[in-house]
Amino acid sequence: MDTKFINEVERYGADHFKACYDCGTCTAVCTLSEPGHSFPRYFVRLAKTGQKDEILRSRELWLCYACGDCSENCPRNADPAELIAALRRYTIASYEPTGLTKLIFKSNPLYILVTLVLAVIFALVLLSFHPQSDVSRWLFKYIDYETIHYTGIVAAVLMIFSLISGFFTSIKNYSPQKPMSKPWDALKKTLIEMGIFKRYQSCDTYEDSYWAGKPWIIKPWFLHFCIFWGFILLFTATAMDYLFKNPNIDVWWPTRIIGTIGGLLLMYGSTIVMIYRLLGPTKIYQSTKLADWVFLIFIWLTGFTGFWLEISIFAHDHTMLTYGILLFHVVCAVEMFLLFAFSKFAHALYRPIALYDYFRTKS
Repeated sequence: MDTKFINEVERYGADHFKACYDCGTCTAVCTLSEPGHSFPRYFVRLAKTGQKDEILRSRELWLCYACGDCSENCPRNADPAELIAALRRYTIASYEPTGLTKLIFKSNPLYILVTLVLAVIFALVLLSFHPQSDVSRWLFKYIDYETIHYTGIVAAVLMIFSLISGFFTSIKNYSPQKPMSKPWDALKKTLIEMGIFKRYQSCDTYEDSYWAGKPWIIKPWFLHFCIFWGFILLFTATAMDYLFKNPNIDVWWPTRIIGTIGGLLLMYGSTIVMIYRLLGPTKIYQSTKLADWVFLIFIWLTGFTGFWLEISIFAHDHTMLTYGILLFHVVCAVEMFLLFAFSKFAHALYRPIALYDYFRTKS
């Protein structure tokens, strides 16, 4: 036991879990809790007793979709949902080998500073791709091309190294309860879950839930569905444009259709989630941390500037404002991906691994 671990968890954003007196209400109302997977009560105990290795090995940490029913029904206002979010930040930071994530998750000013510094670095790198432009010529008077170029390479390598390290660490930490059986069946179930959020949909069916009876189009599972598939479609469109290098700007060109649909999904999902974060209709949205806002703001700005550029292309707008928006758009997109291993975005990697391990030991 390590009772000092409580202070560590608090630094990652869990402020009230010490109020828990182990009544089990959180587990009773959780639609995803089942024998052997009794979160979130399980994590309150692990956090209080400082069982760090158990936390880092727990796939259940990523099986939770943070619907917030546990916090809404907690008689002690211990906010178990926020505890799980804090333990996820702790796990992401522990899987990331450089130690940078630990620093930025614990310090909001440092988080903002790192984000801004990276934005400047990649803006300079992008400008260096066009050395004949007026801005680049002015820039190279003060910073030589090689410095900009290699700084960008170092940052990209650091991100890739951290991502790969976290991937293998998470796989190594999971301990199957029984030998693997039907791996392809587990993979199929994982892909279905990631595609339609079937387990997440069940979170909104609890009879006393705030979302029970409300239209599916505004429910949290559908908003996450929109953000997820928005990313997938935009990534697909970007990859197709890069591979085929077709300059066609016709509105009916397949890559443009895919990109537009992806952008609309991304903008809709992120906009509604930001509104929820501002209005706080449920307890889970009332405890928003900086890491949540950074992620959402990057998503929204990437989508907004992308549509701005699409309109500018069809309007044949080649003003300096458009080029500035283009630079800002690319910087947002690149930084969001390069911060993948260092931010909340990392759950997109760890959740599928946890789901696969869950399905393969459950089958």
